Amino acid sequence: MSNIRSLIEGYMNGNAWEDLCVKCYRIRYQNENYTYIPAAQGGDAGIEGFTQNGIVHQCYCPEREYSDDELYAHQRDKLTKDIDKLLNNGERLKKLGVPTIVEWHFDIPEYKDSRIIIHAESKQKEVLKAKSEKRTKLSYISDDFKIVIKIAEDFTPEISRIIRTNLTDMRLNLAIKHQDTLDWSKCDSQKVANIRRKVKAVMNTCDDNNPDLNYIINAYVDFYISGLDIMNTLQLNFPELYEDLYGLEQSYKREVSIRTHMNTNKELNQSLFDKILNDFQQKLENDFSRVLSQASIGELKQDLVASWLADCSMEFRGV
Repeated sequence: MSNIRSLIEGYMNGNAWEDLCVKCYRIRYQNENYTYIPAAQGGDAGIEGFTQNGIVHQCYCPEREYSDDELYAHQRDKLTKDIDKLLNNGERLKKLGVPTIVEWHFDIPEYKDSRIIIHAESKQKEVLKAKSEKRTKLSYISDDFKIVIKIAEDFTPEISRIIRTNLTDMRLNLAIKHQDTLDWSKCDSQKVANIRRKVKAVMNTCDDNNPDLNYIINAYVDFYISGLDIMNTLQLNFPELYEDLYGLEQSYKREVSIRTHMNTNKELNQSLFDKILNDFQQKLENDFSRVLSQASIGELKQDLVASWLADCSMEFRGV
């Protein structure tokens, strides 16, 4: 799976990114009395908000996709422009009650070129040099002033909480592009055999050369592999969401086991399988439609069903 930025449904514009960042800072720096500065009525003085322990931040999100070089150039120019604002807005910052500035955070969804780190270090030295030359005028800047680049991954706990508690209209998009060529090493032979045995029972066929059979088997092996990646990503980046999803999956997995083991008529395998898929999708939609995109729910349904086919929780008569 990709970075946190890529998991948010749709392309994020500047306003959406700023809104997300402000929410993140409110949560993380609640005890430091984070204060948001609206851009209206005199402007935001080059910062989105500040904390009482000397952290200020500025957001930037490109309005469209850029090449790596273009992205660096835009981020560099934005950082330069806003640091210049910082150096020229001392009186405005003081009137707003901004304390001595220790850290200036540059909040960007991601960066793909290390030159932005080098540029930030260069601008930090420029600020400290200017302060040493104009000590009284720049008294609102700390002698320990630092420029810190923050990306989406740095706010994973806050983003997870914001999405889970419906503080935003954003949803996670976990749907991934499936590969034409499978890496069978990620699904051991016993699990592949289980998937094959159960799909044959559902399709009521014994013909191992049936092209439709092999297509469905390949599809569920692919879903099994992608499901491992998605659940690992959720566990790492969104542990609370992972626990919610894992709890539902485990509960329904037991129900699936009972329902399939109780079926005594192999002619009902197909209808039972379809019913399980439909019911599980409905459960996912009921619990996670405010958190996950529709494509994510469809993906997770198939991924988790694939895991039931691969282990012994889902069985069918005639296997």
